[in-house]
Amino acid sequence: MRKWKNRVFLFFSCFVLGCNLAGCSGKKNENTITVIDGDFAEMKFFTQVAKILIEDQTTLKVNVQDSMASSLAFEQIKSGKMDIYMSYDGSLLAAYLGKDPSDVPEGTSLYDYANQLGQETANVMLTPKLGEENTYIIAVNKELADKYGLECVSDLKEYAPSLVFAAEHEFFDEGSTHYDAFVDFYGLSFKEGTTIDRGLKYTGMSSGNMDVTVVYTTDGLNRKFDLVTLEDDKNFFPEYNGAYLVRADLYEDHPELEGVFASLEGKFTNELCTEMNYRIDVENEDPHEAAYDFLKDNGLIS
Repeated sequence: MRKWKNRVFLFFSCFVLGCNLAGCSGKKNENTITVIDGDFAEMKFFTQVAKILIEDQTTLKVNVQDSMASSLAFEQIKSGKMDIYMSYDGSLLAAYLGKDPSDVPEGTSLYDYANQLGQETANVMLTPKLGEENTYIIAVNKELADKYGLECVSDLKEYAPSLVFAAEHEFFDEGSTHYDAFVDFYGLSFKEGTTIDRGLKYTGMSSGNMDVTVVYTTDGLNRKFDLVTLEDDKNFFPEYNGAYLVRADLYEDHPELEGVFASLEGKFTNELCTEMNYRIDVENEDPHEAAYDFLKDNGLIS
């Protein structure tokens, strides 16, 4: 009797262990799509846009997976374990595929090159461009801009030796679009270049503890903290066109989704996304409500 119980216990233990390793799912639910949530307002908004639109226009159910590190999210899409993640063509090329904007062949757009490379080497692809271009942009507070008449990045050169530049640590990583390359390109010599958490960056700018930073074009917090963005007059920063990153065989499994994503092409301007981000980040509007209102107002859902 004891031997039988031991065998049952051993079988159950192995079963539980197998479930933990394999997800205890056998295979993915063919009627459910998994969208990975983002970790900032714009991504959360587009996560909800995808969920609402897919469930309205198809018979599929959408599961929203909690946000995770972007590199892990990419691996989940690449492996086929999850299906959709809001991203940008510049992120796919540089952060995920390890290429540089300078690698883009002449006559080919960054979007087309990243999309082709993703399909050929990583089992991922981009949906049609959403319309907004949320690239990096340099910002200063209004008082500093007014004091020195700052309108474009080149205007900083004369005053940089007395100014502190601070940004998230990712901007100080190696790469042709990051800090060292940026200051070399524009011939800037800041008093100090240092890292800061995103959560402290805007208060640091507001308090005057730092003078210059890099922000995203459509970030609603730029408006809240009254930052002045400077024209990238020498075109240093590459494009970051918004698009969903999906597994490359998604349309084979769910051909109805191709039309769903095509209906979103070009629908989102930078001005619209800035307003949405402000409503979510500053006015604490729920991303689901913001997404629903947009889709309803534009006749994209019934």
